[in-house]
Amino acid sequence: MAISDTLRRSLHIAQAVAHEYRQAQYAAPHLLMALLHNEIGLASWLVAVLDKDIHYLREWAEVRLEDEPKAARPVEQPTPAAAVQQALELAELVALQLTREQPDALCALAALLRPGLAFTAEQLKSLPLTQKEILDAAQAELPATPAASADSKAAAPANGPAPAGQGGALGTYCTDKTAQARAGQLDPIVGRDREIRLVAEILGRRTKPNVLLIGEPGVGKSALVEGFAQQLALGLVPMHLRDVTLFELDLGTLVAGASYKGEVEDRIKKVLTELKQYTRAILFIDELHVLLDPKGSAGSGIAQLLKPELARGELTVIGATTNDEYRQYIEKDEAFNRRFDTVRVEEPSVVVAERMLERVLPLYATHHGLALGPGTVAEAVRLAKRYLKDRQLPDSAIDLVDRTMAAIRMLDEHAVASLQQLQNEFDALTTRREELGESDYLRELRWFLYQVQNQVSQLWLNQLENEQQPEQLETSAELETYLRELLTAVLSLADTKKESVEKQDIAAIVSGKTGIPLGKLQSNEREKLLRMDQVLQQRVVGQEGAVRALCAAILESRSGLTKAGQPIGSFFLLGPTGTGKTELAKALADFLFNDESFLIRFDMSEFKEEHSAALLYGAPPGYVGYEEGGLLVNKIREKPYSVVLFDEIEKAHPSVFDIFLQILDEGRLHDRLGREGDFSNAVILFTSNIGAEQVSRAFAAGLPPSSTELLETMSRHFRPEFLARLTEIVPFAPISEENVGRIFDIHLRPLLEQLRRQGITLAISPEARQHLALSGFTPKYGARPITGVIRSQLRRPISRLIISGEARPGTTLSLTKPEGHDELVWTTTHETPAAATVVPTPALEPDGVA
Repeated sequence: MAISDTLRRSLHIAQAVAHEYRQAQYAAPHLLMALLHNEIGLASWLVAVLDKDIHYLREWAEVRLEDEPKAARPVEQPTPAAAVQQALELAELVALQLTREQPDALCALAALLRPGLAFTAEQLKSLPLTQKEILDAAQAELPATPAASADSKAAAPANGPAPAGQGGALGTYCTDKTAQARAGQLDPIVGRDREIRLVAEILGRRTKPNVLLIGEPGVGKSALVEGFAQQLALGLVPMHLRDVTLFELDLGTLVAGASYKGEVEDRIKKVLTELKQYTRAILFIDELHVLLDPKGSAGSGIAQLLKPELARGELTVIGATTNDEYRQYIEKDEAFNRRFDTVRVEEPSVVVAERMLERVLPLYATHHGLALGPGTVAEAVRLAKRYLKDRQLPDSAIDLVDRTMAAIRMLDEHAVASLQQLQNEFDALTTRREELGESDYLRELRWFLYQVQNQVSQLWLNQLENEQQPEQLETSAELETYLRELLTAVLSLADTKKESVEKQDIAAIVSGKTGIPLGKLQSNEREKLLRMDQVLQQRVVGQEGAVRALCAAILESRSGLTKAGQPIGSFFLLGPTGTGKTELAKALADFLFNDESFLIRFDMSEFKEEHSAALLYGAPPGYVGYEEGGLLVNKIREKPYSVVLFDEIEKAHPSVFDIFLQILDEGRLHDRLGREGDFSNAVILFTSNIGAEQVSRAFAAGLPPSSTELLETMSRHFRPEFLARLTEIVPFAPISEENVGRIFDIHLRPLLEQLRRQGITLAISPEARQHLALSGFTPKYGARPITGVIRSQLRRPISRLIISGEARPGTTLSLTKPEGHDELVWTTTHETPAAATVVPTPALEPDGVA
C-alpha cells in the first residue's frame, strides 16, 4: 500500500517509541503518539484549527501506551500490531473521502479515532477529539491541511537548499547570521579585530579549520561571531571566505519536543545534510560543551556525529564555551578537542570597554527613547568593573545601562500619581496621631515606611543624600519628620521628567544592587585619599606612625609613579599582638572599597603543611579539589578590589612564599586550572609577631626601630627576595595605658547602639570606665582582652537585667566604682517610655567615627 512520507515517518516514530518502552509491537497508542509529534505537523494544525490542548492529547496517548505489554528483552525492530494494520486500511478510505492521492498522517489520525477500531468507545469519551471534527475541518480547508502540504513539499524536486527561516532543518534549527548581518539586525562590534582576524586565519586552514572561542561569560564571544558575520556580509574577508554562509545552531530548538531516543541525532543529521548543499557553510554552536555533557538533554550523541564530519573536513564549526566548561568537558575528550584551534577571548580593558559601549549604547538609547548624558559610559564601565564582580565587561556595563534606562522609563505619570497617593495617605495618617497614641502611631508609621521603600522607585530613593537609617529612629516624632522630608525630596525629584541617563542614575542602580550608599560610590577618590590618614587614625588608636607610613606608600602607588600591574601596595605589619594590625586591615578595606567585606583574610597557621599550602593555588591533578581551583585565585576573582590579609605569615609552609613572589612582582597569579587572579587593584598585607620584642624595646626607648634593624631581624626568618619586593615594613608600637581608654570607647559603641535601639541608656562613671579599660589591657596581649572584658563585665550582667525585666524601654543603667573598692555597682532608674532619652555619659563621647 502506498502511503505519504509523513505517514511513513509516523510509523518509524511509532516503532522507535515502542523500542524505547521495551515493547515487541507498536500498537494504536504508539501510532497516536507519533502522529502528535511536532515533526509530523498535525500538532500545530490541531492547535491552530481545532484549538485543542496538544499536551493533554499526548498525555492521553501515553497513558494507553503504558498499558501495552512489555517484551522480556529489548526488541530492535518492533512489528506493527493488528490495530495499526486496520487503521492503515481505514486511512485509505478516509483518503478517498478527502480526495487525496495517498493516505497521509491526517487520514491515519481520523482512522484511529473511529470507535471500536483501535480504542473502545468508552476510552474515546475521555479524549477531547473526534473523527467527525477532523473530517469536517479537513473538508472545509482548501486546498489541503498542513500535513498534506508538507507531503507535497517533500515530493517536489529540490532546487537547492531551503532559505534560512523558510523551511528545512536549517530553517527550523538554525539562524542565518550572514542574512541577519545583511539586514542590519546585528549590533555593531568594536575592539575585537585581533580575535576576528585569528578566526579568519584558522578558517583558512586546509585541515581542521574549526575554531573554539574560550572566555568567561559576558566577555563577548557571541558578539565576536556576529562581528565576523558582519564582515562576511560586507565582503571584508579573504577570498577563501567570500562565499561563506554562517549559521548558528539553536540547541534549545534542536532538543525541544524530542520524545524518543535518537530523535535529536536524526535532526542534526538533517542539518548536516542541508549544510553540505552550500558551497561552504560554517556552523556556529554556542555553549559547545553541552554536546559533551552526558547528563545534558542533547547528550553526547551529537558530538559523536560531529567527530567524523570534523575529521573528514566536511564540516566547519565555530564553537564557544567558558573556561570552566572547557576544562570539565571538552579538554577531557581528546578526539573532539584536537579538531579545534582555540582562540582566547579575554575581558576587554576599561578603555576598550568604553569604546564598545559607545558603539552599541545608541541602539539602547533609541529603544528606550532616552539620551546618554556626559560621562555616563565611563561611569557605567567604572562601576560595573568595580562592584559587579560576578560579571565581565562589556556585558556587565551594557546590562547596567540597560537596567538603568528601563528604570527611568518606569518614572512615568503613573509613578508620580502613586507618589501623590502616598503623600495623601501620609497626611491622613498624621491627623490620627492623637487618636492612635504613641505605640500604635509608631507602628503605623513603620508600616508606611515599608510601603514607601517598596513602592517608590529605587532610582529616586537612592539619589537622596540622607544617610540616616530610619530603622534606628525610636520615636514617632523622629520617624514622622523623616518620612515628611523623604516624601518632599522624592516629589521634588519627580517634578522633573528625565530625558537622559546621567551618572548619578547609574550609581543609584548600583547602590540598590550592592547596598553601598550612593555617596560612597560617587566620592572623589583624590579628595578621599588625601584624608585617608585622618580617617584610619580614628579607628586605629596609638599607631599614628604606622598609619602615616602606610598612607604615604598608597598615595605614591595611586599617583602612577610605581610599576604598572603591581598591587596598590604590599605591606608587612610588624609588632606585638593586640596593637591593631588586623583592625587596620579592616579599616583600610572599609575606607578604600567602602565595605569591610572587601577584606580577604587568610590565617596562615592553617597552611603549615605542604599539602594544605597547595590549597592556595590549587590541588594537583588527580587530587581531591583539583577542579575547584585555588582558594587565593578564587577569592581575588570574586573581589578584585580588596585588601588581602595574610595573618601570622611566619607560620606558613615555605612553599607558600613562591606564590607571594609572583603576586608582589607581577600582580598576577595562575592556579593549576590556568585561571588568572589579578591583584593589581588590591592591597596586600602581611602580619607577624616576629621581632615584637625588638620593636617594643625601640618604642620604649622613644624611637621607632630603623628599617635596617627590622630587615636584619626578618631576614633570619624570611627569604631576601620576598622582603625586597615589599613596599614598606610598618612597625606597630605597643599599646600604652593612655590609649586604652579610647580603644575601650570604640569597642563599647556597638553595645551602646544595641541598647539605644531597645530604649535603654547605659551610663558609666569615669572611674568605672577607667577600671574596665585597664582590666582589658596587658603588656603581653595589648588591648586584645578588651572584647572579653566588655562581654563578661557589661553584656552578661545587662542581658540578665533585660531578661528579668529590670531593664526595659525607659530604663537608665548606671555603672559606678566606689572609691577604695574594686567591685562595680549597678543601679537602675525607670522612666516612662515616652519620656526616656538615650544620653551617653560625657566620658563615652566618641573620639571619631567607628
